[in-house]
Amino acid sequence: MAEEVKPVEPPVAAATEVEPTKTEKVESPTPEQPVETAAAAPAPAPKVEETAAANPTDATPTAKEVKTKETPAEEAALALPELTNAQWGTISPSLAAIYRRLPEILDKSKHSEVYGVQLTYVDGSTEPAFGTLLILQKFLRANSDNIDKAVDQLSATLAWRAEKKPLESLAAEHDRSAYEGLGYIQILPETGEVLTWNIYGAVTDYKKTFANLDSFLSWRVALMEAAIAKLDLPNATKPIPDFNKGADPYQIIQVHDYLNVFILRMDPDAKAASKATIAVFRDFYPEMLSRKFFVNVPLLMGWLYKATTLVLPEATVKKFRVLSYGKELAAELGDAIPEAYGGKGVKEIKELGDPVKLSVAPVVEAEIKTDAPAPTTTTQETTTAAPTTTAPAAPAPAMAPAADA
Repeated sequence: MAEEVKPVEPPVAAATEVEPTKTEKVESPTPEQPVETAAAAPAPAPKVEETAAANPTDATPTAKEVKTKETPAEEAALALPELTNAQWGTISPSLAAIYRRLPEILDKSKHSEVYGVQLTYVDGSTEPAFGTLLILQKFLRANSDNIDKAVDQLSATLAWRAEKKPLESLAAEHDRSAYEGLGYIQILPETGEVLTWNIYGAVTDYKKTFANLDSFLSWRVALMEAAIAKLDLPNATKPIPDFNKGADPYQIIQVHDYLNVFILRMDPDAKAASKATIAVFRDFYPEMLSRKFFVNVPLLMGWLYKATTLVLPEATVKKFRVLSYGKELAAELGDAIPEAYGGKGVKEIKELGDPVKLSVAPVVEAEIKTDAPAPTTTTQETTTAAPTTTAPAAPAPAMAPAADA
């Protein structure tokens, strides 16, 4: 009998095998499973809202959610009760932050007076004193709203004032023979601005004026304090704008007159005194300079100065002007200034009077050295000596743009 031949069946999945996709793995079906001939359709993408809810750390903020991140100081200020002062208006987070650090500043320095204003802090109060805000704002602006730097400078200023006692220098009497005619103060009637005159050509004895550095600094600080007193900060009513939001209305104009001064020759005592003065005003009198004019400057020095301004910040350059002729100053400051500077005010600048106390009678060395000087001889000697006494260099570093001296 012939052997029965059975037909050979092909493998079940041979013709229907599907290549797995990247999103799902397809196993060979069993006889009980239906055979799929195509990959499954991809699942719909989740909505943005669902993704953000499931993965909050990976969520991309929308345009409404994007905002500038607060600084640590601003975050701390926002977490505390809001400070208010009806006269001041809105108190910025930076100003609020430095105010809240005032207790530690005052405790460390053991001094609270700045420019005639007493800094105060009342624990638990949410209304700082107007005068306190005024001073704190000056230090903030001087440090571009950097709170830590402002705190450091204010702390150093308080310590310096506690040690040097500048208000006592203002009240003290200074040597007329050393400082008479060197400085004056004027208030411009049209604008109410305070103007300080520094007359370097009036120096007749550089040793007497500059050799005693402590004495010179005491007089120069007294002149600055006298000008600040004209600002009347304790009774101020107009707030100082925040940094980069407007001009500080409580500042001083300075004029430096170099008539009859040979700048290229440098007296070492004058140089040291100028350098020390600049450091004091830079460190302890921030935001006090409005504008500075250098007048009667030789043409050569004016050209050199203008060349240096090319590498200085624009904000700094705007505060300084160099004028070769004194009479040009009236175009800048108006007619109220003395006639010698192109104005219609007093004929001679000495008519403005002494801004600080000077000794009643000057000490004249010629009278000490000479037993019986004739009046005519004294006058003649003074006249002939003037060119030589003004020839040594005045404190030329005050020409530097960074100087507030």
